[in-house]
Amino acid sequence: MSNKKLVLGIAAGVAALAVVGVICKRKGYLDGACEKAESLGKDLKDKYNNVKDSARKKFDEVVHKGGEIADRLKHKSETAAKNIDPATN
Repeated sequence: MSNKKLVLGIAAGVAALAVVGVICKRKGYLDGACEKAESLGKDLKDKYNNVKDSARKKFDEVVHKGGEIADRLKHKSETAAKNIDPATN
C-alpha cells in the first residue's frame, strides 16, 4: 500500500468521525457526556485535594514525631556524656 493511499484512508476516517460528531452534537447525544465529564472532573479535583490535605497532615505529624525523637536522643546523649566524663560538669 502506497503512502498516498494511507494518507487518503486516514483523511477519510477523520472526516467520517467529524461528521458523526456533528450529527451527535446536533441530536443532543453529547450533552449528557459533557455534564458527566464535568462532574467527574470536579470529583477528581475534590479527591485530589482530600488526598493532598491528608498527606500534608501525615507529613506534619511525622516531622513533629521526628523532632520529639531527636530531642529525646539529644537529651539522652548529653546525660550519657555527663555520666561518662564527670570533668564536663
